[in-house]
Amino acid sequence: MKAALLEAPKIIKVKDIDTPKVVEGTVLLRVKACGICGSDLKFFNYGDRVKEFPAILGHEIAGEVAEVGKGVDNFKVGGRLALGNEIPCKNCYACKKGLENVCENVLSVGTTVPGGLSEYMLLTEGMIQRGPINEIPDHLSFDEAALSEPLGCVVNGLEFAKMEEGKNILIIGTGPIGCMAINLAQLLGATKIVAVDKNEKRLKMAHVFDADEYIYAEKDFLAEALKLTNGKGYDVVISACSDTRAHEQAIQATAKGGFVNLFGGVAKGLPDVVSFPSNFMHYREISVGGSFSMTSKHHKKALEYLASGKIRTKQLVTHKFKLDEIEKAFGAVQNQEGLKVIINP
Repeated sequence: MKAALLEAPKIIKVKDIDTPKVVEGTVLLRVKACGICGSDLKFFNYGDRVKEFPAILGHEIAGEVAEVGKGVDNFKVGGRLALGNEIPCKNCYACKKGLENVCENVLSVGTTVPGGLSEYMLLTEGMIQRGPINEIPDHLSFDEAALSEPLGCVVNGLEFAKMEEGKNILIIGTGPIGCMAINLAQLLGATKIVAVDKNEKRLKMAHVFDADEYIYAEKDFLAEALKLTNGKGYDVVISACSDTRAHEQAIQATAKGGFVNLFGGVAKGLPDVVSFPSNFMHYREISVGGSFSMTSKHHKKALEYLASGKIRTKQLVTHKFKLDEIEKAFGAVQNQEGLKVIINP
């Protein structure tokens, strides 16, 4: 089979390798669609979380069951499956608290186990028993189903930030995650949605998601964002980027009793310290946190949202590439040429 192998940071090549062999308890998945996201870009550029090279990246996966091993009863050949990213152990302290996405023994698709930037991938016994794997509703395409992983992260992120009907929200960053957050906030009954980006081209692409206000600001967006709330701030702030300066402004844009989610992680080796005035938080009772990935329930909920037709998938997927065009695909993500990039192996 063909697979895109990350041989070292910034070096990725498509090569012929052996197709994984199905053994008892496993399933061979024919990958039909695999998204590339900002996390993949960090893995590509810096080798973040990659256990060893060469590695097969890709964790936004949808595909068709090609072969089923002995002892697997819940999946059949021809079945259509969408995958989540984190495979929990279900036994550690975090898992027992329901925080399977931050499992102490987690296996991550595309970094610690081979991912979906290949023609086939093996679903191991552990993945089948514990991982977020769900059947794709009949009317969803594979490209749409591949969006269930990033959308699941957004479901978790807004749930974590206590987003609900009647609240206003500021979303910093209008990449695929930010645009999904706009879409989901609308469905959750947000009273006002304001989106910010320092990339003017990407901000313009996000206009199709119909936030109430859009702010273009290369550096400082705080004053303009606060002006739109008469200085009161936002009940929920999602910083869907990896810019620590944006994280700092996110905190200062939060209303009394509000919640800011530092959603975007900073790449390994780069400064990740965020400074904020403690009295500002203390006297306004502001909560600050960071959500990471998702659990099985978030993945299932994401598929339900996609199946409802209320997620604007056609506007999200702006670029599609074949596996042989993998370098071009990563270039499109690196240069922020569009929103979601999908590989169809």
